[in-house]
Amino acid sequence: MKIAVLSPHRDDAAFSASLAIDFWLGQGHSVTIVNCFTRSDYAPFSDAQSLHPNDRLSYVTALRLREDERWSRSFGAGLKLIDLNLKDAPLRLRCGIDDVCSAPIKVEDKALSKIHNALTRLSPDAFLLPLALGAHVDHRTVLESVRPLLIAGLAYACYEDLPYAARPGAAAVIAETAHAITPLLRPTFTEAARDTQAAMVRKRKLALAYDSQVDDITTDQIAAFSTRYKGRERLWANPAWCASPLWFEDAQA
Repeated sequence: MKIAVLSPHRDDAAFSASLAIDFWLGQGHSVTIVNCFTRSDYAPFSDAQSLHPNDRLSYVTALRLREDERWSRSFGAGLKLIDLNLKDAPLRLRCGIDDVCSAPIKVEDKALSKIHNALTRLSPDAFLLPLALGAHVDHRTVLESVRPLLIAGLAYACYEDLPYAARPGAAAVIAETAHAITPLLRPTFTEAARDTQAAMVRKRKLALAYDSQVDDITTDQIAAFSTRYKGRERLWANPAWCASPLWFEDAQA
């Protein structure tokens, strides 16, 4: 099957769904990552702040591309990357970095149509979306942009956005957030339980590709999150996904 994975920023799919992507590729499925907001000057754990403001956007954008390519090489030749070259929220909506989780979606935001059109052109058999835990406006914009496709009944599932999903109190709202998208979403995994320790090591190694974005503490939290699901990542799937070859029944879900 052709699976399109929507990643609001370059690291979101990597943090949240690397193990699922790894499994799907191993099963012979085609996986394409659609990176949406790839133009950014946000890199808190890099030397970007030492640059002149006029140089920061091009420097950070290139830096994050290199991180993404480093991550993708871990999967071999089967993984495809598509960049939509959109500005992230602070640049596009002119909001402060502290306001990205409270900023409203603007109906005139051209990103909405560009993301929707890109996914329509891909015409995947199934697609994977963020739940938008943490309420980051870029994550919410991705969901809003594909809402007509959700109504159309195409196969889709949502991943639990990391590192937001690992924060204190997040576990209590994950199901509530999924059911706010549609009450029909069901929790699932891609496979049977894995070697939990090996999965955590793998997930941490993959997350470390984005060292301009997260420190060691956050990387450890991202890696450890998979232990609560026996070395896997939980997804929330709609009925069409549940009827597809991607569905996996698991009592723990």
